[in-house]
Amino acid sequence: MIRIGLTRLAFVTGGGEVAGVTLEFLRCGSLKTARTQGKIEPLMMFRGDHRIAYRAMKTLRELGMLWILVGLTAWWEGLNQPGLPREGDALLHAYRALEMIRMWRAGVLYPRWAPDLAGGTGYPLFLFHAPLFPWSVAALSFGFGLSIEQAMKLTLMIATLAGSLGVYGLARRWRLSPAAAMTAGLAFGYMPFQLQQTNYPQYLAITLLPWLLIGVDGALRGGGFARRGFLALITALLGLSHHLTAWMGYLLAFSYILLLGIAADFDPKRLRQTLTALALGVGMALPYLGPSIIEIPWVHLERARTGVYEVVHHFRSLPQLLQLPPIRDDRWGNHPLILTIGLHQALLALPSLVYGLPWRRRTIRLEAVWGWMIGLILIFLMTPASYPLWTILPGLSYLQFPWRWLGPMGMITALLIGFSIETLNPPIRWPAAFTTSLLLILGTLGFIYDGGSRVPLARATLADLHRYEREQQYPGLTATGELFPRWVEGWPELFTDMLRAYERGEEPDRLDRTSLPVEATVRTLRLGPLDQSWEINVPYRTPIRFGVLGYPGWMVAVDGQPAPMWVEARAGWLWSEIPAGTHRVRLWFPGRWIWRFFDHLALGLWLGWPIWGILRRRRTRPAAPALSGGKMSEHRSPAPPWGALGAALLFLLAIGLRLPYRLWAITRVPLDRPSGVDLSVQVDFENRIRLVGYQIDRWAISPGETVQLTLWWRPLVDLDEDAHVYVHGIPADQPFSSAQSFQSDHVHPGDVPTRRWDPEKHYRDDHVLQIPPDLQPGPYRIRVGLYSGPAGQRWRVTNGGADGVDLPRVLIVRRAIPGLPSAVSFGGRLQLDGAEWPTGIRAGEPFELWLSWRALRPLDRNYTLFVHLVDEGGRLVAQQDRFQLTAMWPPGECVPLRVEWPPLPPGRYRLRLGWYLWPSMEHLLVSGPSGESPGWELPFELQVHP
Repeated sequence: MIRIGLTRLAFVTGGGEVAGVTLEFLRCGSLKTARTQGKIEPLMMFRGDHRIAYRAMKTLRELGMLWILVGLTAWWEGLNQPGLPREGDALLHAYRALEMIRMWRAGVLYPRWAPDLAGGTGYPLFLFHAPLFPWSVAALSFGFGLSIEQAMKLTLMIATLAGSLGVYGLARRWRLSPAAAMTAGLAFGYMPFQLQQTNYPQYLAITLLPWLLIGVDGALRGGGFARRGFLALITALLGLSHHLTAWMGYLLAFSYILLLGIAADFDPKRLRQTLTALALGVGMALPYLGPSIIEIPWVHLERARTGVYEVVHHFRSLPQLLQLPPIRDDRWGNHPLILTIGLHQALLALPSLVYGLPWRRRTIRLEAVWGWMIGLILIFLMTPASYPLWTILPGLSYLQFPWRWLGPMGMITALLIGFSIETLNPPIRWPAAFTTSLLLILGTLGFIYDGGSRVPLARATLADLHRYEREQQYPGLTATGELFPRWVEGWPELFTDMLRAYERGEEPDRLDRTSLPVEATVRTLRLGPLDQSWEINVPYRTPIRFGVLGYPGWMVAVDGQPAPMWVEARAGWLWSEIPAGTHRVRLWFPGRWIWRFFDHLALGLWLGWPIWGILRRRRTRPAAPALSGGKMSEHRSPAPPWGALGAALLFLLAIGLRLPYRLWAITRVPLDRPSGVDLSVQVDFENRIRLVGYQIDRWAISPGETVQLTLWWRPLVDLDEDAHVYVHGIPADQPFSSAQSFQSDHVHPGDVPTRRWDPEKHYRDDHVLQIPPDLQPGPYRIRVGLYSGPAGQRWRVTNGGADGVDLPRVLIVRRAIPGLPSAVSFGGRLQLDGAEWPTGIRAGEPFELWLSWRALRPLDRNYTLFVHLVDEGGRLVAQQDRFQLTAMWPPGECVPLRVEWPPLPPGRYRLRLGWYLWPSMEHLLVSGPSGESPGWELPFELQVHP
């Protein structure tokens, strides 16, 4: 016998004596014996009720939960890096929590209006965005004195643990073994979609989904007031977490009810009770769910569902949904979201198909069949093939992004992975569970450790909030200002007095004194975030303006009586009017009557449900578990196999020795060396931004085509302004010219404003260079640089002072030129492949000559082309010397060069050409029958006619 743990418990017996009970735990927490010492009657605890002891011992047997705690330490280690991520919505939600904390300190526990957002103009954020996450952060900040950063991380840790334990509990309800349930719980904790979440309310809602199904399962299978109450509670909490995920969860729960209710033939009464509990939970969340729907006509919510946010732009292909998450830190700052189920998770879920095979009816598990059915439906909804369905069902477009279904899909996949472990023979389940868990962790290292620098947020203020809004262009802490009232255009500028108050850390006075007559006097009576009052004396009836955006719910009272109100067109400021004399004016936000109706209805449900249950509760207690001879029945389990114990030890060592972090650290990419990038250009601009390298899909192109150029940038410091990128194409056969022939400009390189760039990451900036159809063929320099400010001031290169940098190769715009009978080599470095000359040249007319050249190998010098025109007597008539950037020519590419000639007198002429270095005049020699010579004569004559 291998003894893992030994615990001694003391119980109070019916006779008042103390009995010691020794519990010996074996493999998987199985209870081996319960032997007593001394006199004992049926096990009692707390005056004769043994149920607590029984449940405690039952919980102690669930060692799978302990292994989940061990397995999640890798995720927590990544989370506990100092600061918050710069990318995504992490800081946005931190500042939302800051606004909630500010309202709590002012005594407003459930705010509808966020008065300090949008620069202080106010914003109806908490009408449309669920409050549970900022509530949780505010509660931890108030209750334990934590900073916002600490409170957010603790909330996320609790949510992650709760979600994994929820999947574990659901798997156990589905009669999966502890090993299979543990694997499912860790698979949910390391879900790729969840690990890269910075939408923390959505993350919180996803972790509640398994508990929703536990509630549904318990209400359907067991019934009872407590189970239905739990289901209603989870339903309400889900609705208060994230409304889009909540509606997805409700649909998921309804499908589960439908399947079990039909397939398992449950009592119709219990089905009705379960649906009633769900409806009750939705009603308990009505103070948020209701206004978030009925207030849509009052705001610009269409901004968040049109343009780049339209559904059609956010489908995922099947390969994208099944791609493997990155397992290395590539330091790519603007890396696109990898919205995937995870190839490793999908493959691990495949063996669970055995539970739904029709020819294995003995192994069919209804829950596994439901999981595969729902999983396939969710995959379909995320692919472009489902677009007609999104257009037919308007409720689907309310979800905004089809890939949001990855949240429920992650839970389904995790449970199917648990079923895969369950297909194995019992002796090998635990080794397989630990091995699978390590694969799940290692497969998501790129999400656990993102590698960049983070933003500390220990002592954030409202001034920081306003600065963040302005710098990141997030009005009201939303992407497009979609919650501005419908009548507001743009972003109203705040009054000077209010700005100064925020800078001093004071409560702003929202009365615009500039709207009052010069003779008016004002005495402030009260200043609160949502309730302010003044004593105002005016000589005549006067309209007054308040520093809040007009929105249904605001009230103005003069001497206790409602006053007329109106909204300023376009700006949206709230106005009212007071008569002549001295009056007491109050501005406050009591909200709309429909909101209060939802509040009272939900409050009635929150209080009425448990009261009604207590009054109607039956006083009978469930029967106690059978005891044999005053002792718990003995259950002997086989000795644990050494393979399971060894796998457990290796798993514990891997986590304890930080194996995931060590493996990730080995794969870290150097900061200035992006994978697959040409690093021959590394230039700093004003010691603030570095051009790390580039990628180009080709160096030769025909007129009218496009070429893809990718630049990689890295900020050297935190930037306080937005820098823009230009890419210019300049003729290379005119080295001292700066006139561009084509260009590409990016206001935000990489679609990320440089103010948001992280100095510990590099950023990819894709340019598409469109070559004009009528562009002159030849070589073109690709010049890259930065500029900023309203005047477009160009940034200077740190070393040298130039306002840009040329890429080390020129772009060749092709032209078809007839080939020569045999190519001519100049010094083994440059080769003449073809030439094109005009026929029928008239005296007094200019003409041009085209030559096709090729660099035979990379050159380190720039040569000058000379072309001499000689007459029949061998005398030099004219010449062209053209300096060329031959060191920038791509080896092997044909480079067309044009040579223009002025009008010539009638006669016959020959052309001699060659290359030399300036100023040494060292020529590239040409081999011929008479030996090597510095030039070569074209084998044709030019005939100039009179």
